[in-house]
Amino acid sequence: MSHYHLTEKQIQIVSTIHKHWLEKEEDIYMDQLLQEIPYTTTKESMQFSLRALVKKGIVVKRESWAVRRGRARRTYGITVFGKTMLRLEA
Repeated sequence: MSHYHLTEKQIQIVSTIHKHWLEKEEDIYMDQLLQEIPYTTTKESMQFSLRALVKKGIVVKRESWAVRRGRARRTYGITVFGKTMLRLEA
């Protein structure tokens, strides 16, 4: 099995992150991702999936915190490698 094989749910996560960026021109944070993803899951499960995508180099966890709704939130984006691998527009 390839190191870069993605499950259907991982592809949906990356697609949701990309769609959010295209629509709002900002990285997505966890609560937004949980609301926008096309299936229901727990925060813990999403964290597990994001860690796997980060490890594969598809998603990046931003080092800086974004202040949204008055709170500091960790945001996620797609790497250049991830966009290339999934053939997403820039």
